[in-house]
Amino acid sequence: MRGVRAAAIGPAPIVRHAALLAAMIAIASAVAVAVASELVHLVHLSHGAGHSHGADGLHLVFDPLCVLVAVLVAALLLAALAVASAPAGRRPGARCRIVWASPGLGAIANAAVWSTIAALAVGAAAEAFEPLPGGHLTACALFAGTLGAVTGTVHRRAHHQSAYRSFNMVAMLLAAGCLASMSLTSTGEWWARNFSTLGTSGDFAAACFNLALILSGGAMAAMAGRLASGLARSEYAARRGAVPMVRVLIAVIGLSLAGVGIVPINADEVLHNVFASAAGASFFLLASLTPWVVRRMPRRLVATSWAALLAEVGAWIVYDRLGLASLTVFEVVAFALVFVWLIALVVTTHPTMTHEAAGRRPPSRPATVPVSAFALGGPRSGMVPALARSS
Repeated sequence: MRGVRAAAIGPAPIVRHAALLAAMIAIASAVAVAVASELVHLVHLSHGAGHSHGADGLHLVFDPLCVLVAVLVAALLLAALAVASAPAGRRPGARCRIVWASPGLGAIANAAVWSTIAALAVGAAAEAFEPLPGGHLTACALFAGTLGAVTGTVHRRAHHQSAYRSFNMVAMLLAAGCLASMSLTSTGEWWARNFSTLGTSGDFAAACFNLALILSGGAMAAMAGRLASGLARSEYAARRGAVPMVRVLIAVIGLSLAGVGIVPINADEVLHNVFASAAGASFFLLASLTPWVVRRMPRRLVATSWAALLAEVGAWIVYDRLGLASLTVFEVVAFALVFVWLIALVVTTHPTMTHEAAGRRPPSRPATVPVSAFALGGPRSGMVPALARSS
């Protein structure tokens, strides 16, 4: 029986676990790069930009300490990611085999990672928030606190869903790659132009940005079937062809994001904009058509769809018609809406507990098998057929 089960599962779990581990290491490394960059920048700023012998000596002491702190942060984040990605149960009806893999700890760990990314992102673009009341410190507290509270709440509810956990890592990978690029970029005030400027410097910062788009977009396209599979449940009454349509649109969004990373805006602006427009148009179709083709779609997902559409249209009006925001703001809002909607899709349409039914079902009695099935000559004298049971 174990051999049959292993053959049926195949190498997919090994591949998924390897990809998950690689994503966790990449996320922790990208955040560590951002931490080291920010600390080194603060040290240099506090001691002036001079090149005196004393200042150089201080940098020789403090710069390695900044790197050491970044390594420690990476180790802590890697531990938090391991806690957040561990399922609370290993088999139907069984207790968790890992003591620290509880919903509460997983939610706290997930919120801590997202809050760290948000705080560092605001710090990397601090000058963009200075015109706001309270400056970048207020924006940092607001964004980090809000994102941590939301992601922690969602994770506590959906931690048992493997599709959610995997896609949560995909979103983190994109955010961490963009964070590393924001911390290292030499493009100046990129936030005043467009988000794609981060991928134009031709250095390690641009590689972080473009590679994050390619990997996260490719992962999204590969996961399109898993993300849309919840809509196939009979209680949602999806119309014929609805689930394949959703799957194709999600795949198009993922491939378009990857295309944005493959073709930076300074390499071919027309093709880059084609990929970006394809992603935006596909998401607009996804959010607007899904409530119609899935007749009994969960109300929360319907509300999320209309809210996402209104937010995207509103951001476009603020940027294009009113001129009150840069293209960067619109692009960040559009990216965020895609991932928010897809996470809402998984959380609301996938089963609340994947092993709930199996856990409640009483154990069935083992079936009796006639002894003649095992003995060619018929049952031997004195044998009771009830004793021959299937294992």
